[in-house]
Amino acid sequence: MNKLWSFWGSNFDTIIALVVSITAAIYGVFGGLELPLLAGIATSLGILSIGLIRDRMNRETLSKQIGELKKSLPDRPSALSFFRPIKDFDARLKTAMQIDLCGVSLTSTISSQFATLRSKIESGAHIRILIIDPTSHAIEMTAERSMNPKDTIYYRRRLESTLSQVTYLYKFADDLKQNSENLGSLCVRMLSYAPSFGLIILDPNHKDGLAQIEIFPHKFGFKARPTFVSTSDNDEEWYTYFIDQFEQMWNAANPWDPAPYIREISFDFVSS
Repeated sequence: MNKLWSFWGSNFDTIIALVVSITAAIYGVFGGLELPLLAGIATSLGILSIGLIRDRMNRETLSKQIGELKKSLPDRPSALSFFRPIKDFDARLKTAMQIDLCGVSLTSTISSQFATLRSKIESGAHIRILIIDPTSHAIEMTAERSMNPKDTIYYRRRLESTLSQVTYLYKFADDLKQNSENLGSLCVRMLSYAPSFGLIILDPNHKDGLAQIEIFPHKFGFKARPTFVSTSDNDEEWYTYFIDQFEQMWNAANPWDPAPYIREISFDFVSS
């Protein structure tokens, strides 16, 4: 009913003109009266002319309002609204079936999401992890851009912590392959250089895929790293760019050998 009233209100003059025209035509054709016909035509044209003038004025007003709105808008989006991490990251991670992670050590990410990553492997997800090689110059490169350029021990310890947790995940995934048809996977590769940004990519080949990019700071600003999200829907060109960046780094990285870590760790609780 509301739609009907809205239609009548928006097209009142046109409907009146149409009714007058039909009435005048009936009189002219069946009544043989030319005067009502001419009057009806004139009235209809008058009503339609008023409607055209009104519409033209409305368009001019709308154009003016759009112009004023454009002047009030900035020439680019605010950095505060742009640099935002993934919304509801924990929930989004739990639904992903392809997870690609890239960073210096990824210690915080893997530690906080260890249970989720383990669960995702069990449910058949495929996980790829890219971190720096502790035996390469990447450690020194990372320390050089930190607040303490000589503190390589800090990054070595973080990498050792990461690799210990990754070893558990790797062994868990390997055991699943032998005892289950649900073949989730975990692959780890090592970079010989320190990446300039971190990546969290979820379902890159899916229409709902997304990539979170974290720009690494230099010397200070480690507590407020600029982070933004790219999706194929919002900005396909840059989304594809960062997906390709991960693939290029992955292809150039060296496979990680888990054997030394597996020999040193007891896995009595892993399958529980």
